[in-house]
Amino acid sequence: MFTRIKKILKITVKTVSVFLITALSAALTVYFGTLYIPSERASGSTRHALVDERDFLITDGTLVKNLNDEIVSLRGTNAGGWLVYERWQCPANAPDQKTLIDVLTDRFGAAVRDELIAVYEESYWQTRDFDNLAEMGVTLVRLPFTVFNLYGDDGELRENAFSRIDWFVENCAERGIYVVIDLHGAFGSQNGEHHSGQTNDGSLLYKSPENRAKTKELWKIIAARFKDNPAVAAYDLLNEPDNDTGRTGAEQMDYFDELYDAVRSVDGRHIIMIESCWTVLDIAPPIKYGWKNVIYQYHHYVREFSGDEDMQKRLSDLMVLTVRSVNFAYNVPTYMGEFAFFDNFGAWEYALSAYNRVGFMWTTWSYKAKGDTSWGLYNQFVEDADVYNDSADTIREKWSKVGYEYAVESRVKPHIEKYF
Repeated sequence: MFTRIKKILKITVKTVSVFLITALSAALTVYFGTLYIPSERASGSTRHALVDERDFLITDGTLVKNLNDEIVSLRGTNAGGWLVYERWQCPANAPDQKTLIDVLTDRFGAAVRDELIAVYEESYWQTRDFDNLAEMGVTLVRLPFTVFNLYGDDGELRENAFSRIDWFVENCAERGIYVVIDLHGAFGSQNGEHHSGQTNDGSLLYKSPENRAKTKELWKIIAARFKDNPAVAAYDLLNEPDNDTGRTGAEQMDYFDELYDAVRSVDGRHIIMIESCWTVLDIAPPIKYGWKNVIYQYHHYVREFSGDEDMQKRLSDLMVLTVRSVNFAYNVPTYMGEFAFFDNFGAWEYALSAYNRVGFMWTTWSYKAKGDTSWGLYNQFVEDADVYNDSADTIREKWSKVGYEYAVESRVKPHIEKYF
């Protein structure tokens, strides 16, 4: 069967014509139609006021269950823009997180730099944000972070390295919300993109024995810290690992196996997530490595057709059908960790309805975004801090205005929240 799938999908979405996408969608609907039937089992939901031991999650074939053998629906959003800096999403003008840190250090010194970043982080995410998530019915938040959040200038783990993450997990647990702990930026960067914390050619993790070892050690530290915490839904080992190629290949899959073993040496209970950048063709079957209790994660953004609602629906169909068919064969659950359908409100509802119908877990990107945009559930109209020229007082003032009280519901929020 998979030989036929690969022949059908040999051409990527980025290069196919509108006609070919339409034909592929129709062909796959026929070929995999029996796998795309709404399932009562896939739409189950369990929620308690507090996440406790009975809510510890495990995989069961393509489902995720708690220890009471109840199917758990996991739907929500990302906390992007809080601990992970992205130029387009965050109110500053540095190209990446490393540069932002370096510039602030050079201009003001480490103490003032840390104080400014603390102002931003404490303003950006507040207790009321957790309440808001619970009121919307969110059951899952993916929490992206990078090594720059945890390690000091001396390269050592900070004494308070996990204070933000601990606080986040605890507050989610109190409201019945699970957390995916997502390493968005590893040592050296797993993809070389600005959202990994630093921009480079993407080889500084995979080609560096030191960075590989440090990233594995970090996952042992994380696993040891959260191994008995039921509010942690899963460990997301590497975000979008592609070595600056746009594809997740054998090099990344082999390294995932090393990270998997590192976590399992400490924590045998938690679900581990394996990511493909964009397609099912890039991800290895779990049997190849002997992986157990894993979820396969995918992301979906197609900017080439950002203004075409019908095409966004067809592309969503293509993604759902192919991912569901492969993961059905692999017998693993599916998680759409990031995705967007831009200003195509009908496509948002169409895709989310399909995700829920077939039992996909999902988290939108993201909770908040900067400017008049459909990227977030909320928009922030905050003046950028000019980290190269603004005074510390000016940066402090600007970054104190990124909180809940300054956020405005985005135009896409009503089309998303009813599917939580």
